[in-house]
Amino acid sequence: MATAIPVLPETAPFSPAQRSWLNGFLAGLLGSNGAATTTAPAVGGGTTTATAAPPVEADDNEADFAWHDPALNITERLKLAEGKPFKRKLMAAMAQLDCGACGYLCKTYSEAIAEGKEKDLTRCAPGGKETVKKLKELVKEGPEAGSNGAAVAVAPAKPAAKSAERDRFGRHNPFPSRLLKCEALNKPGSMKDTRLVCLDLKGSRMDYRVGDALGVFPENDPDLVAWVIEALDASGAEEVMEPDGDRVSLYEALLQHYSLGRPTDLMFELLINTASNPEEASALKEMLANDGAAEGDEVLDLLRQFPSARPEPYEFVTALNPLQPRLYSISSSLKAHPEEVHLTVGIVRYLNGRNRQCKGVCSTFFADRVRPGQKVRVFVHPSHGFSVPENTDLPIIMVGPGTGIAPFRAFLEERKATKARGKNWLFFGDQQKSVDFLYETELEAYKADGILTRLDIAFSRDQKEKVYVQTRMLEQADELWKWLNEGAHFYVCGDAKRMATDVDNALKKIVAEKGGMSPEAAKAYVTDLSKSKRYQRDVY
Repeated sequence: MATAIPVLPETAPFSPAQRSWLNGFLAGLLGSNGAATTTAPAVGGGTTTATAAPPVEADDNEADFAWHDPALNITERLKLAEGKPFKRKLMAAMAQLDCGACGYLCKTYSEAIAEGKEKDLTRCAPGGKETVKKLKELVKEGPEAGSNGAAVAVAPAKPAAKSAERDRFGRHNPFPSRLLKCEALNKPGSMKDTRLVCLDLKGSRMDYRVGDALGVFPENDPDLVAWVIEALDASGAEEVMEPDGDRVSLYEALLQHYSLGRPTDLMFELLINTASNPEEASALKEMLANDGAAEGDEVLDLLRQFPSARPEPYEFVTALNPLQPRLYSISSSLKAHPEEVHLTVGIVRYLNGRNRQCKGVCSTFFADRVRPGQKVRVFVHPSHGFSVPENTDLPIIMVGPGTGIAPFRAFLEERKATKARGKNWLFFGDQQKSVDFLYETELEAYKADGILTRLDIAFSRDQKEKVYVQTRMLEQADELWKWLNEGAHFYVCGDAKRMATDVDNALKKIVAEKGGMSPEAAKAYVTDLSKSKRYQRDVY
């Protein structure tokens, strides 16, 4: 029998946002013993029928999810998930990158939403608005009812980790690593700003494999924090709660603990409730109904656009997402750099639709705010099979334009250190060879030493016609097909939506033409490469 979940009455001395948060907390706390339906106060006023946790279906025991492929668009993925349990449909809406930036994998994030353990539907950064919109639609529709119409109880929470696990450095216990250097890789005149970031791991006993990622906990830009505090008509000294429940100042909370990026739905609802100007409240409601803020808009833009909406600091932070760590592909091998870890970081700066200068939180944290000798909180995020083959005799083909070269620098260091006999082929590209040839000296040295068997480069702006890495692949189709027949492993790292898709299409075209196959057979061949772990992607 369902257990009733208590809720706070409208007359309780809390703001709507606080009541919503506390009701969710009670639902999560008591819902672990069973799901229940109850009437809870809605954040936007009035009441709404809410379930402590959505029904959770039994696992479908499917080992290989056909939609778990970043090369497929969201429509194709959802089509493949038709007829599957609710949690699998949610999974199909994710970007399928298993990037870990959300704190989950695609599978575990969708399961957490389905089980009611995760309320935030905006964590899938690579999926962006497309994923958020579809998740909202799916959650609104809800899971299918069982044969008797009853909801299945929420799976109990996992037991707390053993103390030995908690003592180990990881995501929940990051290591304070000293910054050794943050060195420019582009030459003067480049349109880009890419850095080699080197961090010290001495004393951490942290281990990593080439292909792994490093999680970095950044801080927000102090200027942005100051502007948000000013927009709230606050001082920054106000006492608020950080995500773990500790009391801190508003300034510290916004600097270290909360995301000031894209506004959440809860932020919209809070501003609607606190807007003293009816026209502004109406405009906020319309924006929320149309998928929220415009692309590139941040919390500050919303506060400036609607000056009559001024929530109290303690309720303002409850409507923000926690500041998440950023994950970067590791650019070094421990065998080449003992007790160090290197990253290849593209510094993000752009003007949003309101012509306001915006900055990448973590990239500018490295570039502008952390100095050599200062410490950064980091942890290792293991990859899921993205690494050099165990058989060091096998050839490898690496496609990594721009910062996509990051893991392949590590691969080459590893292959050199292990004296691997397998051939190594790198496709690298960027805008201009004279200023954007990342790690040029290192790569030329590897080529001279015979470690880098082939180096094919493509600089898109050095000639009238655009030349990309997939262009070079097609030009070398005969040789690439030969390497595949020799058992080569094929790797891609970089932008998922454009580059990785174009590379995938080029690979299928080469297989079809050189293998004498139909498009369907070529697609099946590439799928088999992926299933056998010979075709791996680290895309974002």
